[in-house]
Amino acid sequence: MKSAFLGTLCTVLIGASFLAVGAPAITDSVAKTYYLDCASGNDQADGTAVESPWKSLAKISGTTFQPGDAIKIKSGTSCVGTLAPQGSGTAEAPITIDAYGAGAAPQIQGAGASRAIKLYNQQGWEIRNLDVSNKGASVGNRRAVSVELKDFGTASHIVLENLSIHDVNGDDTKDTGGSGGIYFSITGTAVQTAFEDLLVKNNSIRSVDREGIFMVSTWNRSGFEVQSAGTFLPWANVVISGNQLADLGGDGIVPGNTTGALVEHNKVDGFQKRSAGYNAGMWTYDSDNTVFRYNEATGGTTTRDGMAYDVDQGTDGVIFQYNYSHHNAGGFLLLCNANGILKNAVVRYNISIDDSYRGVENCSGTIESAAVYNNSIYIGPGISQSVIQENNTTKRNVSFRNNIVVKRGSGAASINLASGGYQLSNNDFVNVKKAPAGEGISSEPKFVSEAMGPAGFKLCSGSPALAAGSTIADNGGQDYFGNSIPESGAPNIGAYAGAAVSCPVAK
Repeated sequence: MKSAFLGTLCTVLIGASFLAVGAPAITDSVAKTYYLDCASGNDQADGTAVESPWKSLAKISGTTFQPGDAIKIKSGTSCVGTLAPQGSGTAEAPITIDAYGAGAAPQIQGAGASRAIKLYNQQGWEIRNLDVSNKGASVGNRRAVSVELKDFGTASHIVLENLSIHDVNGDDTKDTGGSGGIYFSITGTAVQTAFEDLLVKNNSIRSVDREGIFMVSTWNRSGFEVQSAGTFLPWANVVISGNQLADLGGDGIVPGNTTGALVEHNKVDGFQKRSAGYNAGMWTYDSDNTVFRYNEATGGTTTRDGMAYDVDQGTDGVIFQYNYSHHNAGGFLLLCNANGILKNAVVRYNISIDDSYRGVENCSGTIESAAVYNNSIYIGPGISQSVIQENNTTKRNVSFRNNIVVKRGSGAASINLASGGYQLSNNDFVNVKKAPAGEGISSEPKFVSEAMGPAGFKLCSGSPALAAGSTIADNGGQDYFGNSIPESGAPNIGAYAGAAVSCPVAK
């Protein structure tokens, strides 16, 4: 009897113990919505109703929020200082910041602070529909939106969407301590740290110094922007999409330290406008398999670097495809390695119009492999360009195939090779000096119109560039215009892979 009773008691206790461990903890934590009205709120209120909003950014910044919480800022209000809320959410239950009510987007005015919006060692945040500025009385080190980690581990899920960021008079610095519009930075060397699941979408960024959108980490590969902590820990699931950037002191969009990042449908209009350093429209470093597509870069103002696009050091498998570059003082493309690696780069089916200085230029370091093919480059009157500028005889392996390069009017276009590091074939060079003989054709490609932007760079019937290219495996499957690339037979030369267009006969 005693034995049976003890057995029953043990069963009950073990079952109860299992239920206690296996079941989720019961708490009184329920996601809440907090309201902020910087004009007529009250920090002594509970902040959880439209009728009783808080008043100050300091109140928000002094509060630790829980997964699923929401912070609503009243439309039409202006809040001065730094918005630095505490706490972390999750991808499934993020903490959100958004506007409420009718009217203009609520303003977060940093007024010269080091950060207008700051998240530090946090994750699981979504920030939308705010107007963010950070203009001080004089130039200084400052950012609009800054997301920072130090010795944290992996931070997951940050969304920045529909933000209007402007007027950040930051200093001329980048790396982990730099200034700019949207900044993701990782410091520290004790704990391996990375971001994952970042979305930067449909933001407007204008009149900021130095960086537009910038990503940097001590856990890098090459030690290029900042000394490496010793282990390369790239960020996964990074998407930068649909952003409009203008009037930038330095760089436009720089997704450093990533793996598999996607940068698409962005426009950079006016970069390298005030910086004394070297900057480009869109580029990446210390990254693997990053894809840039359907972007536009224009208005680069100097030759330091001043190119629209740049595959920089520490990269493997970077692709630039279906992008538009025009009217950049520094040119179209930079392949730049110094002490790291640069391999398996692909630049295909892009269009460059009236870019100056350099078409394709390389830096001093080794390029293990890069393929530049099926691009259309047009250089109009009054513009000079070195179509290929090979600056030294350092080992490199760059193929330049199936490209159309056309020069019109005054100014000069030339190819300047220093060694056998570039392999040229099946190109169409028109009015280009020092083009190697026997490496393609030099016939008028018969564009639809050279005066109507990218749409004019389709090929008319009778074009010698039709079906005149060399077959390239793993070519992405489509051209700049979305046409499928034929699976068999020779492709066209240039960025247009479609059928011949019927064009009016010039009279």
